[in-house]
Amino acid sequence: MEQERSGGFLPPEPAGPEPELGDGSRREATAPQPQVPVGQPPPAYGWQQQPWGYAPAAREPDNGPAVAGFVLSLVAGGLLLFSVGLSTIVSIGCAVGGLLYSRKGRQKVDAGETSKNRGLAQAGFIISIVSLVLSILATAFWVLILVLALTDDEFQRDIENEFDDSQSIRASLRIVGAAVRTAGHLLG
Repeated sequence: MEQERSGGFLPPEPAGPEPELGDGSRREATAPQPQVPVGQPPPAYGWQQQPWGYAPAAREPDNGPAVAGFVLSLVAGGLLLFSVGLSTIVSIGCAVGGLLYSRKGRQKVDAGETSKNRGLAQAGFIISIVSLVLSILATAFWVLILVLALTDDEFQRDIENEFDDSQSIRASLRIVGAAVRTAGHLLG
C-alpha cells in the first residue's frame, strides 16, 4: 500500500492527525464551515459569495433603431455621392428609412428605455435630412436634364456635336483602355 502512494497512484495523505471517529462525546472546537446554497458553486480563489437577496444588475437593452438609422443614413449619402445622383430613388428610400429609425432611437432614449447610442441616433437624423435634401435636388437636376434633352433642339445639337467629334471619342477610348490595362496589372 505504501508503495502505491509513493509511486504516484494515489494522492498523498493530508498532514496532521486523523479525526477521531468515535461516539462523538469528545468534539473539538472548529470554525464553522460556510453553507453553500444549492445550485451555487463552492467558494474558490477570487470568488466571493454574494449576500442573500442580492440581484445582479440587469443588462441595459441595446438601441437597435439608432444604429439602423445611422447606417441607413450613411448608405443614402454614400450611394448618392458614388452614383453621382443617378440612384436618387434608392437614396431617398434609405434617407427616409434612416430618418424614421433615428427618430425612433432618440425616442427610446428620451423614454428612458435605454441610454445607449443617443449621439448615434442624432447623427443619423442629421445625415438623413442632408441626404434626403441632396437626393431631392439630384432628382430635380436629372429630371431637368432629361426634359431638356427631350424638348430643347439646341441642347440636342450640343450633345450630338460633342459625340460627333471623333477626337473626343478617341480620347475617351484611350482613357478607358488605359484604365483597363491598369486594372489588369493591379489584379494580375
